[in-house]
Amino acid sequence: MTFIGLFLKSIFIMVLMVAIFLIGIVSFIYLRVKRMTKQFRNGTNHTNRRQQQQNSTAGSTKRRSAEYDDGVVVEEELYDERSPRQANRKIFAKDEGEYVDFEEEK
Repeated sequence: MTFIGLFLKSIFIMVLMVAIFLIGIVSFIYLRVKRMTKQFRNGTNHTNRRQQQQNSTAGSTKRRSAEYDDGVVVEEELYDERSPRQANRKIFAKDEGEYVDFEEEK
């Protein structure tokens, strides 16, 4: 009788430990997904806010990412300190350069 009672007690403890472990895994996954969605939402709003600030102030920041054949993703951030007016100006003045007639080769 004591053997059966000890056996049932050990099974109960094992089931309890497995249940606690499973609850821990589920809560970990839930919190991870919740944090990622919050970060995604904040990142989207932060990007929109950053673009609005760039339009109103001098300088601009551009992000770009590239994925290579081996699966490596590289992200870089470029910062331009020029004012938007200076950054968007023409490279050549109107009086510079020359007009060349187009001639199609035969």
